[in-house]
Amino acid sequence: MMKSIPEFKAVAILLLSMVGPAAWPSDLLAPECRQLIPAVNPDTGPAQYHHGLLWKISKDGIPPNYLFGTIHVTDDRILELPDPVSATLRSSRVFVMETVPDVNQILLSSNRMFYSDGTSLEQQLSGIIYAKTVSILSAYNLPAESVAMLKPWAAFLTMNYPPETGTILDLELLRLARENKARVHGLETMDEQIDVLDHLKLPDQLRLLIDTVCHYDTIVEEFEMLKTLYLRRDLRGLVEYSNRYTVADDAAYQTLIDALLTKRNHTMAAAMRKDLDQGGAFIAIGVMHLPGEEGVLQLLAQQYEITVVY
Repeated sequence: MMKSIPEFKAVAILLLSMVGPAAWPSDLLAPECRQLIPAVNPDTGPAQYHHGLLWKISKDGIPPNYLFGTIHVTDDRILELPDPVSATLRSSRVFVMETVPDVNQILLSSNRMFYSDGTSLEQQLSGIIYAKTVSILSAYNLPAESVAMLKPWAAFLTMNYPPETGTILDLELLRLARENKARVHGLETMDEQIDVLDHLKLPDQLRLLIDTVCHYDTIVEEFEMLKTLYLRRDLRGLVEYSNRYTVADDAAYQTLIDALLTKRNHTMAAAMRKDLDQGGAFIAIGVMHLPGEEGVLQLLAQQYEITVVY
């Protein structure tokens, strides 16, 4: 499945500026590129969680908490917070996000994106795939010398974000929370997030990267549609759109989604329960973690009352 992965936010590459990559005739890549196959839309979980970004998490005797789904992109329409979101954020005593950015942690973690043992990405790809990888990543201000040292997962991850600069929604929420003197902490560390991808088997990393390079134009088209669905608060639509294609052998993608989404849903739901049991928390996580049979909303519904606010 071709995936935009708004639920994984990692390191400084995402803040680099835009230069347009060259166009590539798709037939040049045909020997290595697998065809995308239209997929039957998957089950998106309980219908009560198909629409909404801001959810009230309640339990008797505890002040209400709020869970907000974010999308890790730069867009003025998305940064303009709706009144219910800004009001609940201002009234919360604690702000929780996936991981709180820290300069030292970012610098240390970013080193994990690059080989340091003499291994080269160029050695692992055919000439045409590597050349297009370099071209695409020029849009993220990554020079060829840096691309040569990138690990396949880091190249793949970077391409699954728009090549744009500016404040993303999560960081704007963090700024406002600190402005309101809320206590701030994260559900995960940046190292824990990177572990998920760094521990993927190398053949899976390369398969993900090659498919992304082959179908990068499709991923670019996804960026705007995903924003539109997000602004509509259409969780079902986000899931269906993100899963509208498959490939003949999608084992690498199943491994990726299990690691990036399903397992992290359980980890984050467990990590936020301490704050939820104290009340007064505003928790912001990637929107794709919310819906589904093993989405965070369904997992929390086992212990809390869940109602949509916006």
